[in-house]
Amino acid sequence: MPRRIDAEARSSAIAEASLRVLERDGLSGLSVRGVAAEAGIAAASLRRAFATQHALREFCLQLIEDRVTARIAALELTGRALVDGLLLQLLPLDKERRLELMAQVQLGVLSLTDSALRPAAIRLSEGVDRVCHAALQLLVEAGQFNPTRDPGYEAQRLRALLDGIAMHGLWSGELPEAGPMLRVLSRHLDELAGP
Repeated sequence: MPRRIDAEARSSAIAEASLRVLERDGLSGLSVRGVAAEAGIAAASLRRAFATQHALREFCLQLIEDRVTARIAALELTGRALVDGLLLQLLPLDKERRLELMAQVQLGVLSLTDSALRPAAIRLSEGVDRVCHAALQLLVEAGQFNPTRDPGYEAQRLRALLDGIAMHGLWSGELPEAGPMLRVLSRHLDELAGP
């Protein structure tokens, strides 16, 4: 059992180093040598953990999903506060979430031409869709969603808004000011209760 734990810890450390390389150097920097140097291990060790570059890229997307899922599971909120908490996990409001979003965008773009990576990128995107649907369901349960609105359509609209806010956050610099992003998101959620 200790070998498996060590292997999992090494794989996670390598994937986290890969996210940092993606943030700093982009896809062109995501090489065995560059990631090994960032992780502080020999290139041969990296190759033992990830035999192919595809395996490393796919693991990076899985790591992002696992980290977001863990943050969501740790939320101890209810009602509208839980809705806000869920959605905020997907915005670049701190270094960790900014790093995840930058890696997700870069690997997502790569998946457009890399059919082997596409399923992992789609799974991550579908996870964001599930968060948007869950957020709307929570609004319905809290009586903060107008029943004349179409929840499926509103989930798609929420996803588009969330993606736009996230991208603006990435473009605004190292760590964007949270206030404007939160105001736009909060106003949209408030408006879902009205006609």
